[in-house]
Amino acid sequence: MIAGRQETCSRVCKARCCQGPSPTLTVFDVARILRYIQASPRDLTNYFEIYTHSEYTENILPTRTGTRLSRDTLRVLRERLGDLYESLLIIKLRKREDNSCIFLTEDYRCSIYPVRPLGCRAYPLKVTGVDEECLLVRYGFSLEEEQRYLKMYLEELFRHYRMLVSNYIDSIEKLVRAVELVWSTISI
Repeated sequence: MIAGRQETCSRVCKARCCQGPSPTLTVFDVARILRYIQASPRDLTNYFEIYTHSEYTENILPTRTGTRLSRDTLRVLRERLGDLYESLLIIKLRKREDNSCIFLTEDYRCSIYPVRPLGCRAYPLKVTGVDEECLLVRYGFSLEEEQRYLKMYLEELFRHYRMLVSNYIDSIEKLVRAVELVWSTISI
């Protein structure tokens, strides 16, 4: 759902953005959602899908999005991530059989709207670019609020992965330092 525009989305496009791939979630997103719906962390798999990085990029991504990563890209990911390629976790919102988010209501509203993931708040802006099919992009709405959420999402995603890899060997620390260097040059 477009941040602050739930009524427009549910009425005009029937929440198209909630009926496809979900953004990668952070542990912070997961905690906010579980608290909001008054669920226990033990119920995690009822609401979220959890994959290893390799499982997601090689098996899930191609079936969900039709986007298969090239052999060269997979090779580079394996080389750069090392052991993390097999073990690093990716968290996604669970989907229904029709590929819609489990938190999307019958009237195309987000049932967790106040705590929806930051990646959802930033939509149609994504880490990989802009969803040009979104009606708000096509009709030239200002996306200032979404830019703010995308920056927050990237900061939180960084904190998430840093937390996940903090127990790994020195090569991971080198990766974290490299990301920190790149991070300081990003402008949104």
